[in-house]
Amino acid sequence: MRAMPRLRQHIAFVLTVLTFVLSGPTGAARAALITTERAVEVTAAQGDRDRVRAFLARDDVRMQMVALGVDPLEAADRVAGLSDAEVRQIAGHLDRLPAGQSAIAAVIGAALFIFLVLLITDLLGLTDVFPFVRHR
Repeated sequence: MRAMPRLRQHIAFVLTVLTFVLSGPTGAARAALITTERAVEVTAAQGDRDRVRAFLARDDVRMQMVALGVDPLEAADRVAGLSDAEVRQIAGHLDRLPAGQSAIAAVIGAALFIFLVLLITDLLGLTDVFPFVRHR
């Protein structure tokens, strides 16, 4: 029977110590006005971070990362750990990357364009390149 009051005393002591430690002084909160420029910087940095995350979330980028041996989840974690200046630099590189098609598609498109120009000039009688075009 004497074990029960001792257990209660130990629990009461532990709870008292925890209450004392947790109710101790904490850091004071600071409130201050921020400038418009700082608010715009924070918003722009968040926008750049979202752009980089969206780029890494694309399927073609994920497949290329896997092909190069990079874990897409680890890359996303590393982007989350970058500073605002580093994210701004990466977002700037994304703006300068070539957009659109691959080199093969560009070559095929150029060949198709040249074919159409020669066909039209052949139909107009300005050139005689293709034997299947009948001239008058």
